[in-house]
Amino acid sequence: MTRILVCQLWQESHDFNPVLTRRSDFAVEEGAAMLTANAQAGSTLGGILRRLARAGVEVVPTLAARARPGGRVEGAVYEAFRDAVLAAAQAAGPLDGAVFELHGAMTAEGHDSPEADLMTRLRALLGPRAVIAVGLDLHGHVTDALMAACDIVTACKENPHSDVVEAGERAADLALEILAGGLRPATTMIKLPMLLRGGAETVDRPLADLHAIARAALAADPRLRDISIFNVHPFRDVPDMGQTVIAIAADDHGAADEAALAVARPLWAWRARFSHTFPEADAALDMVHAQAAQRPFVLADQGDRVLAGAPGDGLHLLERLLASGLPLRGVFPVTDPDTAAAAIAAGPGAIITRPVGGTMTPGFMPLPLTLTVRHTDPVGGFVQKGPYQAGQRSTLGPCAVLEEAHGNLILATTAAGMTQDPAAFTAQGIDLSRFDLVVAKSGNHFKLSFAGVATPMVVATPGLSAYRPGFFPYSRSRLWPEEPDLPLPSLRLRRFGRSAPSDGSAAP
Repeated sequence: MTRILVCQLWQESHDFNPVLTRRSDFAVEEGAAMLTANAQAGSTLGGILRRLARAGVEVVPTLAARARPGGRVEGAVYEAFRDAVLAAAQAAGPLDGAVFELHGAMTAEGHDSPEADLMTRLRALLGPRAVIAVGLDLHGHVTDALMAACDIVTACKENPHSDVVEAGERAADLALEILAGGLRPATTMIKLPMLLRGGAETVDRPLADLHAIARAALAADPRLRDISIFNVHPFRDVPDMGQTVIAIAADDHGAADEAALAVARPLWAWRARFSHTFPEADAALDMVHAQAAQRPFVLADQGDRVLAGAPGDGLHLLERLLASGLPLRGVFPVTDPDTAAAAIAAGPGAIITRPVGGTMTPGFMPLPLTLTVRHTDPVGGFVQKGPYQAGQRSTLGPCAVLEEAHGNLILATTAAGMTQDPAAFTAQGIDLSRFDLVVAKSGNHFKLSFAGVATPMVVATPGLSAYRPGFFPYSRSRLWPEEPDLPLPSLRLRRFGRSAPSDGSAAP
């Protein structure tokens, strides 16, 4: 029987976030428990497991480890996960291949690309004949080393990520096709030294046009198996950063080259067209007040997005609401371990006066508040409702629900919370329908999980997850628009695969 190793290692790193990601931030399942816990998950791993099960192969587990986006991972934490995966692979006996879910944008202390480190070591362990495939987030930073170690590198295509399950299914399908002898992958990667200033949702133009080009190429050429467009996570400072296009063809680098160029050329040419305009906090609150029939609203705190790796310690929207005097009531999550601990120590019904939030993000200030403790939870665990990451365990850490004098609720958490999902609130007994607005520390994915619950609105707020050219001290990679006069790059065709050279020449 064909034997396939599986793994999930998922964290998106914000290199300018000063708060490290620690072992306690990860939800982990190992061995057989990994398979049981993720068999029906709305994740890339879930897609991998279900596709492999239908194919009748023997699935060999290692571990599934997930943490919310945040600062770099402690080096020892990543290395412990890596070593556990490799030890499980070595102990498993003969393996035909591996299909992994990785994020692609993790940074760990001492490792610019933990994913490349892991897969390079796995390739050395399994040898050249084993088939290795990975399904990534489309914000992944793909390196030459990762590409050299893997036969298949594919990503989800949608932002918000409504198709992560399909990404896992595709990675598994292509791996199985190679094992069956029906595919000799020829892969071409092109990297462009640029970041998107906005317009990063795949329904936005011109990004929607680029995906249409990719879909048309796949439909027109039966040699093509996949085209992935990586809109790299912008808050990383590592070498060779930039937008990335990867095309996979069946034993034909000419087809892969042509498809990758068809997307990469307009991606660079249209770089100035990527933009967005969101309302500032005061304007957003006025809109919530004016549109009573659309309440509750879910307001995306664009500048303090935990889903983009920010600490989540800001209360800008609450501060502006209190200053406005508008008769609105909202729910406001904030990463504040000290406030959570004080509330837990005081207990429900207690009244505490203290500064809240603003202790992690440079430039943020705490907001002084008098609060009544309404609920405490010494664990803060919950299961995400989805559809994005449906069924995945997550944690707020020890947390508390507190009410301020105007009826607003503050959800004070120890860990930065995945509040793109309503379950983060409902698990703490908060009935969102009783409020005019709720804040999500997310910019895109909240739209999926709050559909039918609240009306979405993205708000321009300050913080570490609002990309502004010139604001972040990039030092290790040259990028547009950080360097607005950066010249047209040579579109070097980086070729990978079992049947072709590892690198190509520059394309016009």
